[in-house]
Amino acid sequence: MTDDVISRQTIFPEGPAALAGLLEPALAQAAGPDAEPVSLTIDYGLAAQPGAAVNVEAGVDRATRTLVFAYGRVLNGEGAVLATGAAVFRRVKAR
Repeated sequence: MTDDVISRQTIFPEGPAALAGLLEPALAQAAGPDAEPVSLTIDYGLAAQPGAAVNVEAGVDRATRTLVFAYGRVLNGEGAVLATGAAVFRRVKAR
């Protein structure tokens, strides 16, 4: 696991895919600009109300020459987990 964790505060949006809409961009940012998504898994925790303040965190678990394995989570203001996510990204330009 790398030490570079992306963390940002935002407002929980409305809609059925709100958590996916928060997690996927954070995971993609952690994976890097040369990565495209292959797989995304979300495990749901507590429910959140639209308009609530939340914290989104994402980082890279491990990376190979062609794949990046990222993880993330969305926390409410008290630090309770609203969702966790894991994603695999393919590097478009192999390093």
